[in-house]
Amino acid sequence: MSYSGMASKLERHFPEQPHGTAQRIAQAMAQRGVEPLPRNYELFHAAFSGSPATLSSDLAALGNAPSQKALDAIGLKRKLPGYLAQELGAAQQMAIAAIHTMTSAISRESRPMTDALASLDAFLQRLDTDPVMSMSDFAAEARTLQQTLAHLRTCEKRLADAVKTTAATLGDAQTQIAADQRAALRDGLSGLPNGAALSMTIAALFDEQDVTTKPAALVLVSVEHLRALAERHGPEVGAKAVKKCAAIFRKSVKKSDVVARIGYDTFGFLLHDVSEQNAQAIATRIRDAIQSLQIRLPSREFAGQTLSLSAGIATTATVGGPRDLMRHAEMALTMVRTDGRQGILRCTPMMCAQIAGLQEA
Repeated sequence: MSYSGMASKLERHFPEQPHGTAQRIAQAMAQRGVEPLPRNYELFHAAFSGSPATLSSDLAALGNAPSQKALDAIGLKRKLPGYLAQELGAAQQMAIAAIHTMTSAISRESRPMTDALASLDAFLQRLDTDPVMSMSDFAAEARTLQQTLAHLRTCEKRLADAVKTTAATLGDAQTQIAADQRAALRDGLSGLPNGAALSMTIAALFDEQDVTTKPAALVLVSVEHLRALAERHGPEVGAKAVKKCAAIFRKSVKKSDVVARIGYDTFGFLLHDVSEQNAQAIATRIRDAIQSLQIRLPSREFAGQTLSLSAGIATTATVGGPRDLMRHAEMALTMVRTDGRQGILRCTPMMCAQIAGLQEA
């Protein structure tokens, strides 16, 4: 694949990246001889973002043309969703293989069981039809039946062992699948749900309840200066700031609400049973809490870095489904951040109409 083609693919996978970032990541991958797979894009994107800390050095240690196995090991270690999906697929294949083994064992051992039952039935029929069977004939039939039953017991033991082994394998696979599913929906740095988890929750919201009688709001926020903080003072400082923001966000919403990290400096809040005014008040409270946060900088005991926050809000009352809710919130966030401005903007009915017009054009 050409450098421009790789950059184009990367932009589709990570459309929130600043201008030029996708090109730099694609160029770095091409220079290192890394295969342009979506999960590899994710890995290099995380390294360029400075999250997790030391990821860049781990990649550098692999040298040029690293094996996919080595890249997968790093991605799994960092619990990146794309690599966890690969691991989830492996666990599912393990379960499928165990079921296939069990099916084969049942098929293999069931025939001797059928033969043994047929032999026993024939012996009983012979006794019934020939009550004066000679002792020698009876003894021969009994020996044959005894051998058949012994073989049957062996088959039963093999089948029982196969069932036991399969049950253990399926248990291990089920445990691994559950763990991988949880990890695949969790952001490794902040511990918050990730973008995939947020999307699933939004979809479930429209499926499970009447959003007209129980309104909800999606608040997308961008923590301003967070990425620059990591670039200027190192990934460790950036990671610390992300965790502090995540702690504030958790405390700012109800337990029934959802807060997710969907980008390096971008977070989403799904607020249940709120009006537009409630959502704006919550976003304002979150912004004030972030602005009061002080991030200590290395080698600067008495100096700290402050952050700020911009937010875009969309409500279920003005949209037709999950996709519109996310799109409207994204549009509001983009508009409020135009030309470097900051603030909180709610997607009004007029803005919604304008967005609908753009979608139809």
